Amino acid sequence: MLILAAGLVLSSGCGSSLPKTAPVGGRVTYNGKPVVSGTIVFQPAQGRPAMGDIQPDGTYKLTTFESGDGALLGKHRVTIEARNASKPPPMEGPDASNAPPKVEWLVPKKYSNADSSNLTAEVKSGQNNIDFDLPAEPGGSR
Repeated sequence: MLILAAGLVLSSGCGSSLPKTAPVGGRVTYNGKPVVSGTIVFQPAQGRPAMGDIQPDGTYKLTTFESGDGALLGKHRVTIEARNASKPPPMEGPDASNAPPKVEWLVPKKYSNADSSNLTAEVKSGQNNIDFDLPAEPGGSR
């Protein structure tokens, strides 16, 4: 009886009810150069988004449920948020501690919003290598 109960417990943990994912990685560049930090998000029409940190060489790996498991299969809207926040120069007076950090966008801010990024990707079964080479903005604005 004890062996049967142990077998039922072990078998009930087998098989995942999570939606199917596939490994996704790639590289993010801006104006031909690696983006050195930031976050990339793949948002499916339905379900949990996949996220990944952009490494100093521009590479990323996505995670949805478990580290490195990738993204849900199907089409995704993609956002990339890459910015540096630095402390402002020292200020004097009563408002000195309230000075906001200076934000430098490493890629144009439009890529951080799903409605304006216009970036998409399709995740298929098997390994997916999806690179994003973001073009420079006319006039150099970010």
